[in-house]
Amino acid sequence: MDRIERATHLLQDEFFVGVLAELKETEINAIINSNENDCDLRESSYKTIKVLDTLVSRIQSIADGAKLRDKRWTIL
Repeated sequence: MDRIERATHLLQDEFFVGVLAELKETEINAIINSNENDCDLRESSYKTIKVLDTLVSRIQSIADGAKLRDKRWTIL
């Protein structure tokens, strides 16, 4: 199994997607329920959310490599 297939399988894995959603929801709740003075907590939670989004975006870009590869052969 190559990188593209592995990335595609990860994005289709209900457990993996569910865990990512839970992590993101936990951080969003931390922001929502933080005290007015808890800037460090909010910043940390925001950074964690951005890391999760970056991770998913990277995996998605790898998975999209198959589409690009197929289009490249269509053009030639």
